[in-house]
Amino acid sequence: MTNLIRLPATTTMTAEQALQSALVDAESKHLADVLIVGYDADGALYIRSSRINCAQAFFLAHKAARWAQEGGAA
Repeated sequence: MTNLIRLPATTTMTAEQALQSALVDAESKHLADVLIVGYDADGALYIRSSRINCAQAFFLAHKAARWAQEGGAA
C-alpha cells in the first residue's frame, strides 16, 4: 500500500482549497476514509470524519503527528 500525500508547496492554501483538493482525491477513489481537523473562525476545534471510530481517528491523528515530526517525509 502506498501513502497518498498531496500537499501544496506553499503554506498559503486556504481551507477551501485544501478541502477541494481532498474532494478531488476522494472522487478519484484514492481515499477510503478521512479525518478532518481544523479551527473555526472563533478558534474552536473542528473535527469531521467519515466512517471511523474514535480509536481509528486517534490512530490517523497519531500517524499525522509522526509524519509532521519527521518533516513531512512520506
